[in-house]
Amino acid sequence: MARKKQKETPNASEPDKQDAAEPNQQAGAHSGTLTHPQPEGENTELKETEMHEEDALIEKPAEGLAVELGEVKELEEVIVEEVKKKDAFEKESWKPKTSLGIRAKKGELAGIDYALDQRIKILEPEIVDALLPNLSTELLMVGQAKGKFGGGQKRIFKQTQKKTAEGNKPNFATFAVVGDENGHVGTGYGKSRETVPAREKAIRQAKLNLIKIKRGCGNWRCGCGDPHTVPFKVSGKAGSVVMTLIPAPKGTGLIIEKECQKILKLAGIKDVWAKAEGQTRSKLNVLYACFSALKKLMQFKMSQNKAETLHIIEGSVITKQ
Repeated sequence: MARKKQKETPNASEPDKQDAAEPNQQAGAHSGTLTHPQPEGENTELKETEMHEEDALIEKPAEGLAVELGEVKELEEVIVEEVKKKDAFEKESWKPKTSLGIRAKKGELAGIDYALDQRIKILEPEIVDALLPNLSTELLMVGQAKGKFGGGQKRIFKQTQKKTAEGNKPNFATFAVVGDENGHVGTGYGKSRETVPAREKAIRQAKLNLIKIKRGCGNWRCGCGDPHTVPFKVSGKAGSVVMTLIPAPKGTGLIIEKECQKILKLAGIKDVWAKAEGQTRSKLNVLYACFSALKKLMQFKMSQNKAETLHIIEGSVITKQ
């Protein structure tokens, strides 16, 4: 019984405390030190306005991101057009540093095939510009946009970031292809802290990696005699990706991955079938495997009769005027 009385005693004092607090609140209201609680209707209105403000804040960055991605896409389109519409090479202002470059400037070399046949290493990209004036350049889609609105869209620049104590340090990389659409093609990969140096590095490397390929009419269904496809089946490997090029009859087109189509087009191949194996989601390995297959076209040796049957030519085709 004593324990029950002890527990009941604090309960009995609660009404007295509440009665004592009421005059204090009234006194505080008159003095201005305490504020009355707001009604429920005003609280709901304030909550609704705050929710609308938060929604607006969420939507504004999204709209800004969409605008920014649109500007990036337009900028990349301008870059691609600038690369395609390159300025003419000024041979007079060029100062060669190698013996091959000096001979190319003087006009002692008949063409780029001399250096490729003699296996002379090209150390200056200006040599290619001087000996192949009708060279075309293309930037391939090796990157991917990130974000809610532009996520998944292909880009010519592959962007990566390095986390440091100072902040994020972005890097840009791009893949370039050069060719005359007549038996010569080259690929290059360049990366830098900015987009323009990465593009210039890739184009420069592509010119230094220029090769010539064999073309012919290797499909048994065709027999037209024009060098429109690969002369025989050939495979190239990069990483786990194995790319196989198969001769196709005239009019088939380039049945291959979209970015590899640009490489074959600049090489002068118009019809081909292809088969890719391995982890083909890695875009760079797919491109390297395709270029490796083109390299192997020059490594095969065959008899003169077989070459005449397949109408094989090396390098560019000399058009008769």
